Amino acid sequence: MPSRALALVPAVAAGVAVVAALASCGSTDLPSTRRTVTVTVDPAPAATGAGAATPSAIPTAAATSADLPSAMAAGPQRGAPTSFAEAKARIDRAKPAAGVTNRFVSPTGNIVCQRSTDSTAAACEVAEGRIPPPLPSICAAQGPKDIGRIELRQDAAYPVCNTDSIRKGGEPTLPYGSRTKPSGTTACLSEEYGVTCVDTATGHGFFLAKATFVTF
Repeated sequence: MPSRALALVPAVAAGVAVVAALASCGSTDLPSTRRTVTVTVDPAPAATGAGAATPSAIPTAAATSADLPSAMAAGPQRGAPTSFAEAKARIDRAKPAAGVTNRFVSPTGNIVCQRSTDSTAAACEVAEGRIPPPLPSICAAQGPKDIGRIELRQDAAYPVCNTDSIRKGGEPTLPYGSRTKPSGTTACLSEEYGVTCVDTATGHGFFLAKATFVTF
């Protein structure tokens, strides 16, 4: 599926913009005080029959709806890429970090990520700075009311209101400005602002930081 670039538009234009007050998150992973929630909705989403995304090795507490737009953003997006092309260009410029392949943590330790063993999926989650959902349909009626993880699957990147964790302990640190070693079609980049992951086979990806995320 071709990537749909994230469009950040005013509330008076097409799409939905929601401004929310998020809890103060300090400077960890995303040094910004701005609090903005933006959702871009495709006015005519293509029917993909993706009611069931290909199962991933990433544990998921609550599956998100296939009706969610593929381009969303919540929280301050300082430093975040806004499209697959921009994200891939950043990753391509970075040097792979020795010893970092399918599991890693950010230098602060707040973000942990893993790519599945077949490298067709990736996920990152925050320990602190979970994110209020920009759309009420993201979180299940019974369960957590905020987003702690973003999962990159074969059809899109999904925000997940998780109760489980992919953190196992002992993950190597991916230094700022470094990317994971090439493996399969997914790749992730660590920056001071947060972590970006893409799948070159699908043209989808995401950015995650404390109290913020972007999917594209």
